[in-house]
Amino acid sequence: MSFYYIKKYNIIIILYLFLIMSNNLGYPDGIYQYIFTTALFVQPTHIYTGFYYKMKKCGLMGIALYVTSLNYWRYPLLNSYRRTIDMIVAQSSIVYHLYLSLYTSNKLITTLPMSLGSGLYFVSLSLEKKKYIKTAALCHCLLHILVSVGASLTYRDYYLQNI
Repeated sequence: MSFYYIKKYNIIIILYLFLIMSNNLGYPDGIYQYIFTTALFVQPTHIYTGFYYKMKKCGLMGIALYVTSLNYWRYPLLNSYRRTIDMIVAQSSIVYHLYLSLYTSNKLITTLPMSLGSGLYFVSLSLEKKKYIKTAALCHCLLHILVSVGASLTYRDYYLQNI
């Protein structure tokens, strides 16, 4: 066999491995739809709350998070630009909201849901590695819910401080 054929087969194998790796779903079909549905119906609450309590930056950040979350969770490929963008927006949003919650009058009520939600991300990763897929997805759904509740309570607290 000549060098040309070996090189040709190596390229084919590399392309095949890349296609296999790039088509891995974050959660199996039938499971990731739960997270998509949670994001679809829960995240608008803190977007609405942000605008209602006159925190326009937070409302806009919520819209960005909503769009990127739905874009990723409609078909969650692990190695995709959609996941990268969603992770960047989600992480920056959570860090910003945690920062805001530290300057509220009731730090426990505003910080606790977001901290628990953030911690559930790592719990869901651990559960997924142990093949508890449905429980991991439930933890991820709870993450969305708790972060949204924490953000809404933070907006309310800022609004009440400024009255």
